[in-house]
Amino acid sequence: MCCLFGFYNYSGQPIKNLGHLTNCLAEEATVRGTDATGIAYNHRGKLIIHKEPKSAFQINFKHPEDIVSVTGHTRHSTQGNKNKNYNNHPFSGRCKNVRFALAHNGVLTNDCELRKELRLPHTKIETDSFIAVQLIEKKKVLGSESIKFMAEKIKGSFAFSILDTDNTLWLVRGDSPLSLIHIPKYKLYVYASTDEILYKALVDTKLFAEIKKGAFDEIEINSGDILNILPDGSIVYDKF
Repeated sequence: MCCLFGFYNYSGQPIKNLGHLTNCLAEEATVRGTDATGIAYNHRGKLIIHKEPKSAFQINFKHPEDIVSVTGHTRHSTQGNKNKNYNNHPFSGRCKNVRFALAHNGVLTNDCELRKELRLPHTKIETDSFIAVQLIEKKKVLGSESIKFMAEKIKGSFAFSILDTDNTLWLVRGDSPLSLIHIPKYKLYVYASTDEILYKALVDTKLFAEIKKGAFDEIEINSGDILNILPDGSIVYDKF
C-alpha cells in the first residue's frame, strides 16, 4: 500500500506557497506509507527527482513556486530494499529525447516474467514497479499508446502518475484508488490516492477556502482510464 499525490498548475503564473501544498500532501499520504518519500518536477528544462528513504514528516520538500507540476509518492515497501534509494519512487525513464518520472501505487506480480519474455534490460532496481518504466521505454515514445501497452501487459494492482519533461502529466488507474479535483480560481488540479488524503491535505492550505465554497470540480477517474493533463489544462481521456 503506497500513495500517489501531486498537482498541476496550468495558470502560467506562480502560485504562492506551492511548496507548502506539496508538503501537506506528502504528510497526509504517510497514512499509506512511511518507508520512503519522493517527488518529481521540472525546472528550467530539467526533470528533478528528490527521494529519500524517510517518512514525509522527516523531509521538508522545497521547490520553486513557478513550477507547473509535482508528482509525488509515499512508499510502503513490498519489494526492494528502501535503503537503496534507487528502489524508491518516482523512477526516471527516457524515450528518445523525453525524460519522465513514474510513480506507482499497488503491487505487480509478473515483472520478472515480463523481463524474460520481452528480453528487457537487466536492472539493479529490485522494485516490481520499475517494470512499468521499462515497458514504456520499450515502445520508444512516451504517449497514450505506450502507456496502454504497459497497462495491458502488467498483472496486479496499480495506479500510476507519469510526468514528462514537456510538463505533460498522465494519471493511469487500474484497480488502485485515485482522486483528482480541479480548482478553477487557481487553474489548478490536485490529486492523491484517496479522497480522505486529498481533502485533509488541503485543510491547511489557502485552497481550502475554495473547497468550503464548493468552488471546485471532482474529476472522475475510473478503472481502465488513462487521463492526460496537457500544459493548457485540457484533459484527454483514453482507455486500456
